[in-house]
Amino acid sequence: MRVYLDSSAIVKRYIKEIGSDSLDLLYHELENLSQVDALVFSSWNLGEVYGAIDTKRQRGDISEDAMYEALTLLSQETKKFVAMRKVRIIPLGARILTQSRDLILKYHIYQADAIQLESAKQSRSGFFISADRKLVDCAKSEQLEALNPEKDYSSIEESIKSS
Repeated sequence: MRVYLDSSAIVKRYIKEIGSDSLDLLYHELENLSQVDALVFSSWNLGEVYGAIDTKRQRGDISEDAMYEALTLLSQETKKFVAMRKVRIIPLGARILTQSRDLILKYHIYQADAIQLESAKQSRSGFFISADRKLVDCAKSEQLEALNPEKDYSSIEESIKSS
């Protein structure tokens, strides 16, 4: 099973918040060579995740040490799983950018969200995981199996077991 993670989901792996248990489960399954074959995300995600974690630091939600610890772990895990061929990073190319324009107009979403949807579609992932309710709804409209890590833990767990 290939699982696409958007930036809002990835952040939950590195900053403890509602939904982090869902990401911990996915990464645990990935680590243990279980039902999760690969996690997939766009190269765009890395900058977005850095920005989201930095914003949490600027707001005082986390300390500077916690920010650097999270970013270091993100970098280390990503490198490790890419080397193991368990994380696949989709490059941001002309095709994704061009196709995302249609999604912007169709769903009235930001380009960043359209890039997530188009990247997920092109990666042919079995699941799309996002904590953004509107983006989950858009993904479902695009015929993607979409789940929210904040409220769909049991569905994520069940999907892993049934794959």
